[in-house]
Amino acid sequence: MATIRGGRRDEADILAAVGFRAWDSTADGWGDAVGIRENALRSFELFTEAHWLSIDVIERAGQIIGWAAREKLDNQLTDLWIEPIFQRQGFGTILLQHVEDEIRRLGSECAVTEVHSENAGALAFFKKAGYRVAWMTTAWSAKLDRDVDTVGLRKDFDAPKVEGAYGEF
Repeated sequence: MATIRGGRRDEADILAAVGFRAWDSTADGWGDAVGIRENALRSFELFTEAHWLSIDVIERAGQIIGWAAREKLDNQLTDLWIEPIFQRQGFGTILLQHVEDEIRRLGSECAVTEVHSENAGALAFFKKAGYRVAWMTTAWSAKLDRDVDTVGLRKDFDAPKVEGAYGEF
């Protein structure tokens, strides 16, 4: 059985490592692997040190399985990372549902997130959870020191699903 709790400052390095391993498992073919990997690892370390209060951790038997963050504690999910050996076992779905419930409690009508345009696994995960494409963009990522193509995703709460609507993927 998995439990979800708030992140702690003293585990920022563990959370950074989990996030990095999850990110790294999807980053094949994204260009300069060495430079990007170094920047990504440092980015995870800086983020978890600075934003541990905005992180929800999923664990089982005391072992951290993954984490999600809403950096500004609003309706935008900025991170969702599951340790690669625990992926595709339902933990991401449990964690996402928890975050969506928190967003609903804020009174928001939707949840939004962004994923790398080449991250087919994340796109499929969010589609299965009811998200649709809302925007696409290319923007400079200071964290990775390069342009990043992203897909913006949106899930409207309690809205009927319209088959074939714009943004379906």
